[in-house]
Amino acid sequence: MSVSSVFIAKERLKTLLVSDRIQCTPDSVERLTNDLYHTVSKYMEIDQKDLNIEITRNDIHIRYTGEKN
Repeated sequence: MSVSSVFIAKERLKTLLVSDRIQCTPDSVERLTNDLYHTVSKYMEIDQKDLNIEITRNDIHIRYTGEKN
């Protein structure tokens, strides 16, 4: 398995676990994540790969790891 295949498999598993925890479909979690990215990107210039959105039953955590120097 290549590095990219491992990453893809890890992301898919993560999506399934999150969707199970918050009791919604993986497609809904993906749409919510994309909507949050597009909403934040309206107000600041961001790269989607630097935006980490973590969804649980109780919270939504949005972390931006990219910084311009």
